[in-house]
Amino acid sequence: MADFSRPPSEVLAQTLGKGYVGAHIEQGVPVLDRDLNLQHDLVSSTVRSIVSSFVGDGVSVGSKVFEIRPIPVDADRPASESNNDFWILAGASVSDACLVGGVEVRNFAKLRYSSQKLPELTTPDREQGPIREDVVYLDVSMSTVDGSTDKDLLNRGDIGMQTSVRLRPSWVVRVAEGKPEPPAPAPPGHTYLPLARLRRESDNPAIASWMITDLRQVILPLTEVRRQLDLVTRLLLRPYFDPDPLKQFEPVRGGSETPVTLHGRNFNVYADQPVKVFFGSVSVDVIATEATRIRTILPKRLERVSKVTIETAGGSVISDALFSFEEGGEPPLFRDGPVAFTPRSGGKDVDVTLYGTNFDTTSAVWFGTNAMAEIVRMTPEGLIVRVPDGLLGPVPISIATAGGVTTAREPFIAGWAPEFAASGVQFTPDTGRAGDRVRLSGRHFDAPPVAVFFGTLPAEVVSVDDELIVVTVPTQAVGPQRIRVTTCVGSTVSDDSFTVVSR
Repeated sequence: MADFSRPPSEVLAQTLGKGYVGAHIEQGVPVLDRDLNLQHDLVSSTVRSIVSSFVGDGVSVGSKVFEIRPIPVDADRPASESNNDFWILAGASVSDACLVGGVEVRNFAKLRYSSQKLPELTTPDREQGPIREDVVYLDVSMSTVDGSTDKDLLNRGDIGMQTSVRLRPSWVVRVAEGKPEPPAPAPPGHTYLPLARLRRESDNPAIASWMITDLRQVILPLTEVRRQLDLVTRLLLRPYFDPDPLKQFEPVRGGSETPVTLHGRNFNVYADQPVKVFFGSVSVDVIATEATRIRTILPKRLERVSKVTIETAGGSVISDALFSFEEGGEPPLFRDGPVAFTPRSGGKDVDVTLYGTNFDTTSAVWFGTNAMAEIVRMTPEGLIVRVPDGLLGPVPISIATAGGVTTAREPFIAGWAPEFAASGVQFTPDTGRAGDRVRLSGRHFDAPPVAVFFGTLPAEVVSVDDELIVVTVPTQAVGPQRIRVTTCVGSTVSDDSFTVVSR
């Protein structure tokens, strides 16, 4: 047994009761064991209190340590062996621990409740009602280890006597029968943590899985806490432009002294902090700030085409749309008539010729709202640009010059039109009944929305990829039918007909 002038737990309790948080040893006086032990115990107590208050009790996400499970009955195990008993699961690794009152406790081996040599659980009786609720809880305390258990503490290699003892967490799983919570208060030096609730049937000694409700608390790792905090910050604090690029600010072009209103949300969360707005790299004057809009005035000179940046104490955001600064001159004009550009459709890196006038001071061309096109060269008739990546379907073409911004009347169809296979079999099988599946072969099929028709009747599309579409034959189709595939880029019709046969 350890030899102390006074029990360390008694000294610690008395010290904490007086509000002390530390101990300093004086010079030239006897050094008492209780003073040295108190130094250690005060530090440990403070750390545990901080962990318990600011981290909490519980297990890590996905951990099974101290999970309560039923003992299944099978052919090799009589039912009586699982009566009034359950499994206490172990952790999957050494780092799989449970925090209780700021103390880490671990369970390295799956064990039965009954193996702890505690009083046996009782079978609920009818006097307690049809269902008895019990709470399973973890009882954690500190145990003292001396030389009788750990021979290394006897210091046989030098002085040959015990000079100190060690402390380690001890635990036992207990059950409070007929109680919704663990007993309160816990004895001095003990901390309780609920593990599970049991809803046991009267006169039934078995414990089934449906009777067990896991009460273990989950402690999020700091990385997950930071991720969730970042999500909340982005949703509630950071500024956002309107999700529709066409509504992010108005007007979309203008010159010096032009008032421009920006639309979005979270613009005035930090009412006491200034809001900054930049058109490109140039700071502009903010006239007024509200929750969903900011009013600005343009300076005398800006970049010809720029995105808009808003900075608040909650973060920053950049617009999807582009603002065009007009410095004067004639505005650009697309050519009148049905052909303002050629070709009318195409995919990435296709060269498109824009026909019109006043293109000589062009600063930017974009497809859609924010896909900037590479300007290849000027021509006598207009301008040649290259289709940017990431576009699909109809998109407007806009051009910005010193004289302003203009948009072509007709959209450009970005992507490639679908095509049935030029050689070989375009679909299989070539005959079938209503409801049968048919496989269509070709390319450029994957440009939603995708629709397939047998004649004029729409077919159900089962699956789509770039070179294969699987459809079912429409229920009302009869006889030979040409198959048509349409996407957001265009359409194609099969060379041969599919023959629908009757049942």
